[in-house]
Amino acid sequence: MTNRPSPLISILLILAMAGYAAFFSAQLLLHYYSFGSRSLDLGNMDQAIWNTLHGRPFHQTNQPGATNRLSLHVEPILLPISLLYLLYSGPEILFVFQSIVVALGAIPVFALARFKLHNDGLALIFALVYLMFPAIQGATLLDFHAVTLAPTFLLAAFYTLETRRPGLFALFAILATACKEDMTLLVMMLGFYALFINRQYRLGLLTIALCALWAFVAVFVIPPAFAGSENIHWNRYGHLGDSPLNIVLNFFRQPQLVLSHLQKVQALDYLRLLLTPTAFTALLNPVTLLLALPSLGINLLSNFPPMQRANSLIYAAPIVPAVIISSIYGVANLKRMGEWRRAKGMFSRLTLHASRATPLFNSFVGLLILAASLGYHFFYGYFPWGGQFRGWEEVTDHHRRAERIFAQIPPEAALSAHDRLNPHVSQRKTLYIFDRIEDADHIVLDITEDSWPLHPVELRHQVDQFLEGGFGVVDAFDGYLLLAKNRPDLPAELPDAFFDFARIPDPAAFQPQFPAAVTFDDKLKLLGYDLSYGAHEERLPVVTLYWQALAPLEQNYQLWPFFIDRQGKLIEDTSQRPLVATLWYPTSRWSPDEVILTRTLPWDLGDEFTLAVGVAEDAGGEEAKTSGGWADLAQRLPITEVDEGLYLFENKTWARLGMFQRTGRDSYAPVVPASPPRLQPRQVEFWHLIQLQSVDLPASPLRPGASLPFTLAWQSTALITVDLKTFVHLLDQNGQVVAQLDWTPQDSLGYLPTTAWQPHRPVVDRQTLILPAEMAPGEYRLVAGWYYPVTGDRLPVTAGGSGDSVEVGGVVVK
Repeated sequence: MTNRPSPLISILLILAMAGYAAFFSAQLLLHYYSFGSRSLDLGNMDQAIWNTLHGRPFHQTNQPGATNRLSLHVEPILLPISLLYLLYSGPEILFVFQSIVVALGAIPVFALARFKLHNDGLALIFALVYLMFPAIQGATLLDFHAVTLAPTFLLAAFYTLETRRPGLFALFAILATACKEDMTLLVMMLGFYALFINRQYRLGLLTIALCALWAFVAVFVIPPAFAGSENIHWNRYGHLGDSPLNIVLNFFRQPQLVLSHLQKVQALDYLRLLLTPTAFTALLNPVTLLLALPSLGINLLSNFPPMQRANSLIYAAPIVPAVIISSIYGVANLKRMGEWRRAKGMFSRLTLHASRATPLFNSFVGLLILAASLGYHFFYGYFPWGGQFRGWEEVTDHHRRAERIFAQIPPEAALSAHDRLNPHVSQRKTLYIFDRIEDADHIVLDITEDSWPLHPVELRHQVDQFLEGGFGVVDAFDGYLLLAKNRPDLPAELPDAFFDFARIPDPAAFQPQFPAAVTFDDKLKLLGYDLSYGAHEERLPVVTLYWQALAPLEQNYQLWPFFIDRQGKLIEDTSQRPLVATLWYPTSRWSPDEVILTRTLPWDLGDEFTLAVGVAEDAGGEEAKTSGGWADLAQRLPITEVDEGLYLFENKTWARLGMFQRTGRDSYAPVVPASPPRLQPRQVEFWHLIQLQSVDLPASPLRPGASLPFTLAWQSTALITVDLKTFVHLLDQNGQVVAQLDWTPQDSLGYLPTTAWQPHRPVVDRQTLILPAEMAPGEYRLVAGWYYPVTGDRLPVTAGGSGDSVEVGGVVVK
């Protein structure tokens, strides 16, 4: 192999690194511009770096009691990083810088693989595995953290250590330790490696000594000096002992305590996830895996669950260098196994053959590791083909309008800022996360975004208090609000432009994703709704409903969208997570020429949900802001007009709009109403009221314990005023019931009690009966019928049969 890689391999490596840096820079920038970044930690980082450049090293104020970042973490690398703000003063440059530095980590991986394996192709594959490693990608996407830079420096330090370049090793070791206090322990492990494996005694001892000294200072001296107390992170290990010394001693005095905790946090599964992207080849060189021991211990022994996430956040990223290094060395060991000629078995023969046919071996191992990495990335990675790809976050006109409000905040202002606005206004001396005020003389809010740490109702209440207690409105529009204190010249009322966030800009051109016209008491009309997903990491479903007042409204009404499952059980409503729009812009303020939009807050609705909606009179007071009068049936508005095809429930007070099923990690599709089955037409009538029109049964035979899916198509001849239940019984030859199922009727969109049925409209009800596991072979009959759930009385068959049930088909069990 030549000293230089082939031009093609070099070009591919450069393209891969450039693609990584460009992709993750774009993802981070879109995340930031769409208000996905938060006060913790980007607001902290930006404020600390900006203040460092302006003569207040590591100064930050977002968190109470932490007026210096050194009270939380020791990250000296922020000192030179602050100079980047001379080029561009904003988090954007941090995102680009971080993405580039992480991408450059592929270079020492490539160089180390060439050094050990003497093959450009394998070296490129290992570089790609590094770039596709979910733990690295997840850390890159978590805004900016200095520790995310450490894997690149650790990889470079190890490579220069192996190639006997002590000067460069010292440079990269210093850079790694400067990223975060615990990175010092990983560099110390490199010192042990130099001492015991490479026999570099002087370098190894010097590295160990300096790292031990700096680790003591960075953990036990600096943070307490700035925090005024012991290191605040020790409480994450309090379950192992009440002091650092006792924690160490308990490893020997109470090992079961440690083992129990490791089992609780599923340590083996954590290791499995980290080893899978390299096809577990890292296990073939356990010595270098030990380089990650400090980070493994810090993460797995903590009682802070995020530290045990292997594919997201920042905690697993420093472990990746050891995994990559061990995989490279493991493959090198595997190649040497071919010299063991007395080995027996298929695997040994493979390695013997590999030693004689190196190209074949390289191809096999390279494809194996690449396949493992691609497969793992498919489930957990962040590239567009990865299971955790978060899409391209949309920067809306609303986000762009924020610049107008930011421009009006004085640079010297002491500011309390909403969580997701905080990183956009953090370049100042004094900054708090709203609702912390203290000496803040300005407050900036976006009530359309996540209201954390307050409940939306409490947020509205606090704004009212501020307006009554000395704050005035500097500017307010489209849901943004800038308040200033002790400005008697400013108004204390919200201007009409503030409520633009709840209005459709051009009602004439408006078209909902799912049109659905529902009129409530000739006062309010639902025009339709959209289904979208939370704008940021979790991508939870959000429903936007569009409304219109049919006349000026003299009172407020409680809009009540809610979600139910197939059985009609409530999944979620607005009692705890209210509609933000009506908290600020109640129906009494609506104009008939407006189209109003209301959004549900993002929430996990499961794999399947049905959307429903009603309206009630507002009970008034604080209760009305959450539950309103919906619990009282008398306060609900009747539905006076509705689109054909929508069913109405509970005395026509709410409508079922549509059912949705999950089709992907963060996507749902509407369920299409089913057509009646064409097989086995029947003409059976119960109580001159309910007709059984057709039946669909699976072909026999079935086995004991199997599922018996069946479909019954019903139709009513008139309105039904009571809720009835359906039953099916599976009868043996003696007429004994061997299996049964009772349920409230459903159609393909879910819950549909008989009181909601529309005359002469088919109801296609698909159900599944589970056969008993111990069931004698033979022929069975499936019968169906109806009964009153209150009394248990069955409906008589009045046509097409007799008695109180009808046979719908036969079932053969073998």
